[in-house]
Amino acid sequence: MSGTSLLRVINSVAVLSALRASSPATLADLAAGTGLSRPTVEAAVEDLIEQGWAAELAAEAGKRVGRPARRYLFRADSGYVLGFDIGAHRVLGVLANLNGDQVHSHETQVDPQLDADRRIAVVRSVATRCLTRAGVDRALLMAAGVSVPGIVAPDGTVTVSTVLPGWDGIPLARRLAKSFSCKVFVDNDANAAALAERWHGVAKDVSDLIYLLIGRRMGAGLVIGGRVHRGFGGAAGEIGLLDPKKWELRRERLLGPATQESIADRDHQVTERIITEARAGSPEAVRVIDEFCEVLAQHASAMSLTIDPEMIVVGGGLASAADLVLPRIRQHMDSACIRTPELAASTVGHEAVVLGAVRLALNAADEALRQQARRTFREAAR
Repeated sequence: MSGTSLLRVINSVAVLSALRASSPATLADLAAGTGLSRPTVEAAVEDLIEQGWAAELAAEAGKRVGRPARRYLFRADSGYVLGFDIGAHRVLGVLANLNGDQVHSHETQVDPQLDADRRIAVVRSVATRCLTRAGVDRALLMAAGVSVPGIVAPDGTVTVSTVLPGWDGIPLARRLAKSFSCKVFVDNDANAAALAERWHGVAKDVSDLIYLLIGRRMGAGLVIGGRVHRGFGGAAGEIGLLDPKKWELRRERLLGPATQESIADRDHQVTERIITEARAGSPEAVRVIDEFCEVLAQHASAMSLTIDPEMIVVGGGLASAADLVLPRIRQHMDSACIRTPELAASTVGHEAVVLGAVRLALNAADEALRQQARRTFREAAR
């Protein structure tokens, strides 16, 4: 390839990235965003339209005073990603375009004791259902993100999971990649929820964040400098292992036993009753919640004193009781921390984990898109 052809490839990829970040945009917008000349940008946009990654917007009717600037948009339907939330009771899948817009979702309820092979088969089935119902060719998949409860190694192997039976040591990314025509990325559910909250939740664009995923198990997702911090072996944020006896006792009083999945519905009813009674001023119910918040605050304080985050987000099952939980966490943290971070309830809700998996896939798709564009433009330039 000649130097001129290589430069054209570089320019086209730069314009693609700029259009991806600020669609729709005019040629002037793209020139300012890339530092390239207008004629260079115009040639690059022509390449993008030819390859199916961009399209020109039609002029708006009734606004033809003078010659309107031509506007271009990134074609989000030029590729897709899948996100999965694999839990004890369900597998939830979301198919999204490259703008992160949900195209289709499907949820399958599963037996909590389902073995690893059959649970992975359910994930494949959910993926097929999403693609088929949306009419999307599997070849258009650019990445898949998967969130699981447990510790995940950098290569996508679930090294430890106390929630999913038989998942210790499962090379999940490698096994699922056999079914998809794209790379698969696996992460812990709390990390995924933190990604979702920073993407379009209460912590949008917060650079230093702790996300507390609270339910029948507890974990934390850490965002430091705008990036999820997973630790050397993927075990960062496993704060439920601190003083486990005390944590289990306080948690069970409010949320029920973590291991007795068959009585989960009853436990939810008990939790709702305690919350209702606490709001009504019951001293015993308030004590149960306060003791729970005390031990949670101890864990949160340890992390806060270490990384000094801007914000702590409380998500999971107790986010709906933020009016009771947040003031008590703050009160206990104030006595231990030099500076108590801002505390907030999750605004993403119960879909935080699966949306975080979508965001994980989108992050990977950005790089895959650039690589694909380089290959395409190189071939076209030959």
